[in-house]
Amino acid sequence: MRFAPGLAALAVLAAAIGCRASGQELPSSVRIYADPSLSMRVMNVSAEFLSLRDVIVEPATDPTQADLVVSTAPEQQRGDGFAAGYWVPAVALPRAPRELTMDQLRDAVSGAITDWSSITGDPTPLRVLAPADPSPPFAVWWPDVTYAVETLPLDEIPDALAADPGALALLPLDAVHPAVRSLAVDGTNIVFGTGDLTSYPLMQEAWAVPSQVKGGKFAELLDALATHISERSAVLPPDPIVLRATGDIIPARCALAAIRATGDYTHPFLELGPWLREADVTVGSLDSSLSDVSPPLDCIETFNLAGPAAAIEGLTYSGFDVITNAANHAKDCGQIGACGDESLLATDANLRAVGITPVGSGADLADARKPGIITVKGVRFAFLGYDAIAPYYHAEPGLGGTAPLEEDYVREDVAAAKQEADVVIVMPHWGVEYTSVPTLDQQSIAAAAADAGATMIIGNHPHWVQAEQMIGDMFVAYGLGNFVFDQDWSLETQQGVAMDAVFHGAELKAIEYYPVHIWDEHQPRFADPAEAQQILERIWDASALLQ
Repeated sequence: MRFAPGLAALAVLAAAIGCRASGQELPSSVRIYADPSLSMRVMNVSAEFLSLRDVIVEPATDPTQADLVVSTAPEQQRGDGFAAGYWVPAVALPRAPRELTMDQLRDAVSGAITDWSSITGDPTPLRVLAPADPSPPFAVWWPDVTYAVETLPLDEIPDALAADPGALALLPLDAVHPAVRSLAVDGTNIVFGTGDLTSYPLMQEAWAVPSQVKGGKFAELLDALATHISERSAVLPPDPIVLRATGDIIPARCALAAIRATGDYTHPFLELGPWLREADVTVGSLDSSLSDVSPPLDCIETFNLAGPAAAIEGLTYSGFDVITNAANHAKDCGQIGACGDESLLATDANLRAVGITPVGSGADLADARKPGIITVKGVRFAFLGYDAIAPYYHAEPGLGGTAPLEEDYVREDVAAAKQEADVVIVMPHWGVEYTSVPTLDQQSIAAAAADAGATMIIGNHPHWVQAEQMIGDMFVAYGLGNFVFDQDWSLETQQGVAMDAVFHGAELKAIEYYPVHIWDEHQPRFADPAEAQQILERIWDASALLQ
């Protein structure tokens, strides 16, 4: 990426100021033409620069009549430019691949390849889409080719991708959202912030070119202004925030027996723990208590899912920041069977003691409904947890327990959390076990959360992966399946997904799933490619039924 050097700007600026101080006249105004996509940025930084010299900015409608032209057009290339924006190849979420080379993209755009066989081995016909406005700078990237591209209004492209398994689109970065899958180019994914962002090949460059007919001190001023525009109008590569979420976790019952046999409470997370803690925010769903109120039951047929406080070592090893404790096993007490609120409140205290924020449970109803708020890279994230399964564990005024998943509570709590945070994430324990299609009640609650302004929902409890859905701008993962669990009696209950949600600032830009298989009743590992595809297809198939 090329930027005009700051020292040069200071030198030219000093010369411009010097001529002002020595009494040499500057013009009263400078006429600037800027591409519409750049106009607001350019005019603001120009006014900032020129106001110090008592010079005003006049927008020009004709570049031939302007004193300075700021454009992304290839004929304006002259000297160092600046990054004006980024473009992203995208496909529908269920589609492969995750990466293209620049050569493959050029061949697709030019029509040199007409199906996906040379990229993925799939003979599906290839259809390339791009918005008419703003238009991708094909002439800059590939000046020597013609283009076989279909243009559509920008807001119609996501639906076109979803409807056509062979569609590939080029989108401006600010138009990318979770309804599409962004692809890496030559190893760099600008949305996920992976690879060498400074040399991303689909950068859109702009040039600030002063008029060549101006001379003397006016020319010096225009050169200084061009440098200032290049430095202040450049769009820096994004600094994404990666939120990583898991399915249900129970260091209890047979999972606990397997863990104790190793002598290491971090053992469930040895494969994926280092990867989990690489995220900026790591969140999970606890489906058991973790306390020493009573000894946990052994590997027997029981629904009492109590684990010891020591099992929290695995959560800290994996870098969990937030855990929802709103589940139908939050008050389980092991050998004594029932202990009131003790195990739930002890679990919350044990999590807080190691720096993990529990949500969805508390000493009374108001406490259970409070959001957990953490700040990452200046963005405030609020998390709310709820349970729809075990009303006998629900909190009430004066009684500890879990937050009940009721529509009125969700609406009120999301609206209140939005007053404190930039992003609101709802984590419900809901649905019907061993199903992949969410119930109408789940969908109704999701719609209420979206209406109240939630950013996303991360659900759990069904023990299978469930559908996903976009409701307006809100993304819903209805269920991520199991993560650390001992249900080894079916393939589906030994599977799940970890999920990345990628934010640029407070804006959710992308979702990516990482299918897992649970080994030895307690240890999740990344699934092999064939099983991973099977798990993803269960999500896609269930999602299609919601349309």
